[in-house]
Amino acid sequence: MMDLRHWLMLALAALVAAVATWLLCHWLYGRRVSALLAKLGKSEKARLFSVQQTLQARKQIEALRKDLAAQQEAMAQAQVTRARSRHLEEVLKAASEAEAESVARRPANGFADTQPMA
Repeated sequence: MMDLRHWLMLALAALVAAVATWLLCHWLYGRRVSALLAKLGKSEKARLFSVQQTLQARKQIEALRKDLAAQQEAMAQAQVTRARSRHLEEVLKAASEAEAESVARRPANGFADTQPMA
């Protein structure tokens, strides 16, 4: 039978084996955990950068939409102005033709012939 020394040596060996196993696992898995934490940190940085870029792109899109709307409004006003100027040119041309026609109908002395009333 085993005496007390054998039990103590067996317990001590088990304790040393447990401590050695714990240290080995801590070292191996500690490296893996730190590598995974580094990847997680990079991933988080990339996610934050992506969110920042997305917000910046949305702001740029909104600014471009406002600019486009302003340009379209300016184009519409320019078209209205061109249409008005064409219409005024046509009216002036018609008025000048009518005036030229009425000048052509006048007698040479500039006064209409008088006719006696009957």
